[in-house]
Amino acid sequence: MHYKIQDGLLLQKVVNETVILTPESGDYFSLDEVGSRMIELFRETGSVGETVKSMLQEYDGAEADIKRDLITLLDEMAQHGIVEKLGS
Repeated sequence: MHYKIQDGLLLQKVVNETVILTPESGDYFSLDEVGSRMIELFRETGSVGETVKSMLQEYDGAEADIKRDLITLLDEMAQHGIVEKLGS
């Protein structure tokens, strides 16, 4: 499965969180420190695999766990219209 973060979103870091605002709807989504870093890396790489590799360099954890957490986060963001699922 591939994912793409929607264009036109407003992202604002507040202390250790990131708030993502969808201007058209006014909906917002907030991320904790680890989720913020995941999305920051995902925006840079555009790849689940590359994001997981980068996260492994920065955080202790098993690759499978980090990948599962990232996909869970992207799927949740897709339900809120922030991320688009592009298929495999």
